[in-house]
Amino acid sequence: MQVIFHLGAQRSATTTFQHYMRSHMQALSTSGIGFWGPQRLRETGLFEGLYAGPSGKVSDEAIAIAKPQIAKALNLAAARGVRTLVISEENMLGSVKGNLRHRALYPDAKTRLRGFVQAMDRPIDKVMLGLRPLDTYWNSALAYGVKRGAPLPKPDDLSAISASERSWCDVVRDISEVVGEADIELHKFEDFADAPDVRLARALGGNAVLPKAKQGVRMNEAPDLSELRVAMTKRGSNPASLPDGEGRWQPFSPEQTEALAERYADDLFWCVAGAGGVAKLIERKTLEEVGMSLPPAAIRGLTYDQARRMGQAS
Repeated sequence: MQVIFHLGAQRSATTTFQHYMRSHMQALSTSGIGFWGPQRLRETGLFEGLYAGPSGKVSDEAIAIAKPQIAKALNLAAARGVRTLVISEENMLGSVKGNLRHRALYPDAKTRLRGFVQAMDRPIDKVMLGLRPLDTYWNSALAYGVKRGAPLPKPDDLSAISASERSWCDVVRDISEVVGEADIELHKFEDFADAPDVRLARALGGNAVLPKAKQGVRMNEAPDLSELRVAMTKRGSNPASLPDGEGRWQPFSPEQTEALAERYADDLFWCVAGAGGVAKLIERKTLEEVGMSLPPAAIRGLTYDQARRMGQAS
């Protein structure tokens, strides 16, 4: 049985992908595709104890307790005919709250993910990670945090985030150190946010009959300014510090936004140049294009084979 880890990340169309998988579990199962998402993992306690606290470390005791439970669930999935198991849990990397607290992108990704990999006690075959432009990622993360009770960011917070050197390429390197020989596939947010079915097809790397995703579905989108004002007012906070007007909140200055956009451009250059040989950037195609050369209703996931590393992001 092939095991695919979908690591998210948060604010990168992860909930939309999980919603698609849950909505079509019965249809997917006919093609031997199983799905463990946050609802199952948290309700059953299968990953209980593996969600590290502020230290970012998972205890050996928690790993030892989780191992037999996970092994039993894996054996049961295989016995039910699952040939490919997609495990989607964005908190394996960290949390939005932790990113905001550290003012950096998943600084503890390596230690957090290691606990889950060790508890699986078997090789991970493939890893999926969504990459979102850093300016819109942080805008979304800040809005999400404020809606859930976080204070508005201070100027020092915005300056620290926009000046942080940690970027997606650092997260990918951390992942590669933990997952061994697993293939790491990178999906651009702008390519796959509205196409979870195509995203799954690209990840499968083989034939499958996939249900089409409903068009225009975006789950758990960041709240806009109007929603933020309502949320702050309900909890007794003064929303006057938010800018006037409607639409998406833009907390960063133009200069800070440009710095974040440039860092993401460096990430993409690194990816296209081969990601140091540790990951592949996956090309977007429609379901029809993916399956053009196959029999009707068959889907083939194709990867964009990257050249070896030509340079490294600054």
